[in-house]
Amino acid sequence: DGASAATWSSAPSLDADPGDNVELLPRDQWQPGRGVLWKNPLGPMLNTYAAAPLAFTNYVHGYKGILDWILTAGSFRVVRSLGDVTEEDLLPRGGLPNIQYPSDHLSVAADLVFA
Repeated sequence: DGASAATWSSAPSLDADPGDNVELLPRDQWQPGRGVLWKNPLGPMLNTYAAAPLAFTNYVHGYKGILDWILTAGSFRVVRSLGDVTEEDLLPRGGLPNIQYPSDHLSVAADLVFA
């Protein structure tokens, strides 16, 4: 197959422009597994936005998704979290960044209490 040796393809990347040549990692350098295993001595990590999930925290040309998280563990309880920005809020301004939201990431915040 083509991935067993270094091959060249035109592939999108955050650091590449369309049409840039990107070298694929040879198959013999692939690592087995399902990603990174995180172990926390306080227990499972919980998303502070689980009760009201965000649609996105990053909205730029060619990408819309969640890149920013607040995770808690142990005895924390979420009191409230910062509200969501809608796609309709951003479309007239062309996405992020813009005059109202000067970063390419939206702010995330949560008030927590130790229960």
